[in-house]
Amino acid sequence: MAEREEQYFPAFPPKPKPYVSIGLRYPEAVAHHVTHTYKVKKIYIIVSASISKTPYFKALEKELYYDDNVEVVGVRRGIKSHTPWVDILEIVKDFRRRRAEVIVTLGAGSLTDGAKVVSWVRIQFATRPTNCGTSHTDGIL
Repeated sequence: MAEREEQYFPAFPPKPKPYVSIGLRYPEAVAHHVTHTYKVKKIYIIVSASISKTPYFKALEKELYYDDNVEVVGVRRGIKSHTPWVDILEIVKDFRRRRAEVIVTLGAGSLTDGAKVVSWVRIQFATRPTNCGTSHTDGIL
């Protein structure tokens, strides 16, 4: 669901996902789409260590912390290079513990790859959490 100033459309029609958003600042787009498009409230942010120190991240935090429709329940600063399983499993555990509903990312590379794997692990083991162990080899490979 697009905001008035925003263009919001599928990136690769006729596929319904992913979408492209143009015309809103990132913090505004996140706040809007979390509540209106995905209809959730509890946000877990995964941000690169370097971006977490910038005004861009501060702007996102400010937008989300002052929006009564959303709640930032967790922030992970950084994922190591090559997206190690230990980082993924830590995030999955923290995400579950905080009862987050959606992942928001700021960064690229290993961080974005990691967020996708976190989502996959959560879905694959949603009904069997004991299958997703605590070491890098338990229940995954």
